[in-house]
Amino acid sequence: MVLRLASSYMSIPQTPRTSTSLSQRVPLRKPGKMWKRGCTRRLDILPSLNGDGPGLRVFVLSDLHTDYSENMMWVECLSTAKHKRDVLLVAGDVAETYNNFVLTMSLLKERFKHVFYVPGNHDLWCRRESDVSSFDREEDITSFRIPPLEMACKDYHACKWPEELSNRDTSLASYFDAMNENNMDLIEDIKKTCEQIITFSHFVPRQELCPEKRMLFYPNLPKIIGSDSLEVRLRSIHGAEGSGSACHVFGHTHFCWDAVLDGIRYVQAPLAYPRERKRRMNGGENWLPFCIYSDGEFAERLSPCYWSDYYSVNPRQPRNTELAPWVARFYSQRKDHNT
Repeated sequence: MVLRLASSYMSIPQTPRTSTSLSQRVPLRKPGKMWKRGCTRRLDILPSLNGDGPGLRVFVLSDLHTDYSENMMWVECLSTAKHKRDVLLVAGDVAETYNNFVLTMSLLKERFKHVFYVPGNHDLWCRRESDVSSFDREEDITSFRIPPLEMACKDYHACKWPEELSNRDTSLASYFDAMNENNMDLIEDIKKTCEQIITFSHFVPRQELCPEKRMLFYPNLPKIIGSDSLEVRLRSIHGAEGSGSACHVFGHTHFCWDAVLDGIRYVQAPLAYPRERKRRMNGGENWLPFCIYSDGEFAERLSPCYWSDYYSVNPRQPRNTELAPWVARFYSQRKDHNT
């Protein structure tokens, strides 16, 4: 989805601030060990946004998963007064059940002036392990037995598709990408009249926005998180080389992320599961939703973001299949338990 913002039309007229960058190397260690419990600090919103000025603000959020009562309570506790003139972008995975979905979106609409949403049902792009994945280009992990996608991904059992669509190939990704063609005239108009554009999706547009599979407790995750056609679509909107005013918001993996790749800023601000927040995986929840844009300027870089911080100073090694120590320990323990 493409968003343009102005007082009446939704366009963003001014030039963004330059994002800050890391100046020191981030060590490779287990996620969650970078910060001790309670020491992560993020402001709820940008310091300059606490007043009652007329400027437009855009907040982003993904992966609400309000079938968990703790997450539904978090939504209910959002201020009913603070965001009455604000825009919220919801990058998918709101709820698994219809009633919780409707309730969640109703609560958000009561709190924000505009709520824009793209679906993220963990079902738009799935592959069987035996098929070649066009998105996953890293070497597979073979040193340990990794559960197949059919066992680890509920989407294979919970989703029903017409006969002409299949999770065995790229037909699902192609089908949903083609839906954007209906809006290309409008998008071309936006590109001509707007200096700053925010696009957003639930799924991941490029594999570099996820930790390498050797770092993951489930190394097959990259096979079911994204689509190459999504990145191609983004580049058709933002330009092949991107720009300082190009921003894409995504979700799905539950990893907080803020990085610039080939001229586009990619941001993920997930609420995620309660158990993940208890581990302080993304710095808790008090900083959400994240204000990405205010008064004609994009926000400063979101920090801390463990994995995008790490990859900002450490190159990816897609051919390296040696498991990270915490992953190897996890599968060794499982192997010992099963013997």
